[in-house]
Amino acid sequence: MKSHRRRLGAWAFILLVLLAGPGLMVLGTVMIDADAELSRTGVQSTGTITDFNDTQRASSRDIKVQYTSTDGAEHVVSASVDHDQHPEVGTPVTVVYDGQQPSRAVVLGFESGGVSIRGVGTILTLVAALVTLIGFIMRVSGKRRAGRS
Repeated sequence: MKSHRRRLGAWAFILLVLLAGPGLMVLGTVMIDADAELSRTGVQSTGTITDFNDTQRASSRDIKVQYTSTDGAEHVVSASVDHDQHPEVGTPVTVVYDGQQPSRAVVLGFESGGVSIRGVGTILTLVAALVTLIGFIMRVSGKRRAGRS
């Protein structure tokens, strides 16, 4: 009975990861599309890089950019930085923000935060699919061996 519960729990976990992976992929894609739309339709402003978090982990590699909206308010936006990019603090960059909600902004030339989320979703989906495939193959081969005995 305990073995059955453990096996059921393992399958429930795999199912959860299989569902979470595509969900994150969709969420990331929606975020990327929203940022692309904002880039096309938003208000442009010049911002200044105020911080660069240069780490080996791609998910933590980002910049902070300060910019001023047309109402004179100061805002800060973060943007993901690719490993082949090497921004410097104090460098001017182009920021595009939502005229109705100036705190919602993107930095042109840098990745959308949705890219990382979609990547995590893709990895989760691939890992869960691989584990499911291995489990299925082991189950089928186990039944074949049991049938031969």
